[in-house]
Amino acid sequence: MLNFRRLEKSDIKLLDSVYKTPDALGCEANAVSAYLWNREYDLRIACFDGTVIKAYYKGDGTVWGYCLPHGKNVKGAVEEVIRSARQNGETADFEYLSAGERDELERLFPGAFDYEERFDTCDYIYLTENLAELAGKKYHAKRNHISKFFRTYGNAAVKSLDCSAAADALKVVHEWYREKKIDFENYGEYGVIQEAIINLEEFSMKGALLYVDSKPVAMTLGCEISPVCFDVMFEKALTEYDGSYAVINNEFAKMLRGYRYLNREEDMGIEGLRKAKLSYHPEIVYQRFRAVPKV
Repeated sequence: MLNFRRLEKSDIKLLDSVYKTPDALGCEANAVSAYLWNREYDLRIACFDGTVIKAYYKGDGTVWGYCLPHGKNVKGAVEEVIRSARQNGETADFEYLSAGERDELERLFPGAFDYEERFDTCDYIYLTENLAELAGKKYHAKRNHISKFFRTYGNAAVKSLDCSAAADALKVVHEWYREKKIDFENYGEYGVIQEAIINLEEFSMKGALLYVDSKPVAMTLGCEISPVCFDVMFEKALTEYDGSYAVINNEFAKMLRGYRYLNREEDMGIEGLRKAKLSYHPEIVYQRFRAVPKV
């Protein structure tokens, strides 16, 4: 029987050891993100024969989805997941599979699963240079929006987010929630962002802040998925400063030119968010799938 437990900080290294590859692009390889969000989404892990298994739990203590195991014995771990789920009277559904993970599962268990593409959980991945330069006709409106911002707010400035600016980053988050009329103290995402900012150096995170007249009006923060891809995990901007989102997006991309790609994560099925992500012309829409056992 698999023994699932909640993630601890020390598990970041464990997850990195089995997920991180030199060319990883998807959020499934972001161990810091898994740790930060594990309580909000009740994500737990178990180990089997040198292989890590992630599972998402419901409020009643049952599992609603597993991730494809990673490690030295993927086939054996999947078989153990299926056995464990059956013993609990549950179905071993695998969620958030990348196309590569789907192919691996099908290779190991040919014809054993039905696959369904999950469009609302696709990662949007961009060429960093495109977001930094915004060159060409397709980005004309973006460039105009940014130019207007700097004409309107002549005292605007951008700086890297480090521990000395943590309080300013949290000010932006607080103000953003007030704009949206969200009680941030009882909103799960706030605790996640707060922990990320507090531990940004320990987690090797990078971020940026946008100021207008010395007031912080936008923040962004993320971490490396692999040497070629950076995950932009959080981005908040005060909409009363028109263009602040476009500016923080562009300026952070300029800071991240060492990475070929920027992963700006999924749209969560929100039409407005999907439209915004598509407007930046992703290089890759990183597919996600659900796998359900046929028997």
